[in-house]
Amino acid sequence: MKTALQYKHLTIEVFDDSSFTQTSDSPTSYDKIYQSEKGKEFVPVSQHAIIVYSDHVKTTSAILLATAGATSVTPDSVLLDNDNLIARCCNTVFCLALPDLNLNWMIEADWATCFSIHNYQDSYITHGETSIARIDRKGDLLWSYSGADIFVCLEEGTSFEMHDNYIELTDFNGRKYKIDFNGETIA
Repeated sequence: MKTALQYKHLTIEVFDDSSFTQTSDSPTSYDKIYQSEKGKEFVPVSQHAIIVYSDHVKTTSAILLATAGATSVTPDSVLLDNDNLIARCCNTVFCLALPDLNLNWMIEADWATCFSIHNYQDSYITHGETSIARIDRKGDLLWSYSGADIFVCLEEGTSFEMHDNYIELTDFNGRKYKIDFNGETIA
């Protein structure tokens, strides 16, 4: 899947690029390659490419590589926040400065997989497989919340839903959770 975002006069395309390799004969190439040190000992399972265009002309590019639970690009896997592009790849959240795509920070948001990322006030809320997390704009983990099982629904419905004053969660066994935006269980 491909997602396109508008930032000032620029168009930013984010898409999966499984053909990229870190070799000289790679069929695709990028100006910048970002991967956590911990992940470099393994072959990436997800590769999310980012290309910035100005008036339909490519100005810069980057690729995010990660090795935890595989993900693909979806509308809720990237977001714009002021002059930053926030993107998740596998279990890692990356913050890239716009328009040059320089890396501000990266953080492991979940030890398994991060399904989505959302703006919340001056921070980000991530829906991970094993935890819900809140990350500040500097890339620091504010809190993480886990349940009895993974936050994936077998039945109809959603395993993660943000409301004005709380987050509603459902785990693999159908157990419901309600937490506030400080990561505390609401009775």
